[in-house]
Amino acid sequence: MKKLAALFLAMTLVLSGCGSQSGGNTSGGGSEGETVSSDKPVTLTAIVAGLTEDSPSGEALKKFAELCSEYSGGTVTVDCYFNTELGSVASCVDACKQGTIDIVSTGTSYFSGIVPDIQVFELPFLFDTYDEVHDALDNAPGDLLKDKFDGTGIKLLCYWESGMRHVTNSRGPINTPADMKGLKIRTVVSETQTATWEAFGAIPMALDMGEVFTALQQGTVDAQENALSSIASQKMYEVQDYLSMTYHSYTAMPFFINQNSWDKLSADQQSAVQKASEESRDIERQLNADSEKVNLKLLEDNGVEINYEPDRASFAALVGPVYELFTTRLGNDTALKTTQDYLASIR
Repeated sequence: MKKLAALFLAMTLVLSGCGSQSGGNTSGGGSEGETVSSDKPVTLTAIVAGLTEDSPSGEALKKFAELCSEYSGGTVTVDCYFNTELGSVASCVDACKQGTIDIVSTGTSYFSGIVPDIQVFELPFLFDTYDEVHDALDNAPGDLLKDKFDGTGIKLLCYWESGMRHVTNSRGPINTPADMKGLKIRTVVSETQTATWEAFGAIPMALDMGEVFTALQQGTVDAQENALSSIASQKMYEVQDYLSMTYHSYTAMPFFINQNSWDKLSADQQSAVQKASEESRDIERQLNADSEKVNLKLLEDNGVEINYEPDRASFAALVGPVYELFTTRLGNDTALKTTQDYLASIR
């Protein structure tokens, strides 16, 4: 009888011990009811390339770091960097692909050398409102592009944003394409963006974001185009006198993680990082929306002349060749048709 009792006690202890080690978490080591993860701690390096710490993306990145720690039980730490602290925007994208930076978020054009289709979202006058942009990116059109990055060395977690873009310049008010004739405007290395500004009569000049302020200051270029958050946070008002609210295109900021860095995370850690990226995306989008009126006032207070109602239709009428170039270079219209069909279904 004593032997049976002893055997029963031993089995009970073994079973209870196994139960405490199942899954990715254990309940020991803390106060009563506290969950402590048994996953191996990791530190990830993340940057919003080309955007400052006080921009919506910069603030959201810091929140992302907090949420990663919270959702992973403290096993995922994120070191945050901003703007060009780790190099040029292009070099940060390359570093993420190589694995020397774990996470990077920046404009879609910088990823077009990996998956050219990603530029579909920045085609001129494709979107009308932020609501339809977010709907499209978070559903079928966005998913299509996510899948195209499989096997490239980087994994697209979700889409953050820079936002709707507008034109600033130092020459004079812009209301129609005629006002842009001969205007030297900064753009990124992108065939579609180059074609867009050439269609409008401007002279596009490719520059990394880190070079733009100095180029404007020295007169190397006359103009640039960006979201209001970037125009304000980069203090473009110090070197630009005019702003035209053209809403000519939208810039998503895909949020990428190096594939090897992702694969090294446990399932629980992957879930934590994915969830944190999406919640931070929603925070960033709200911060971007909240900042628009504030940024416009900031620009006005600093003497920038703002044209709130340029003739957008006159610009939109010129972009047909840009769409044709985009599909011709890809050799198909799948990304464009998927996006256009989706937008038609929700409008």
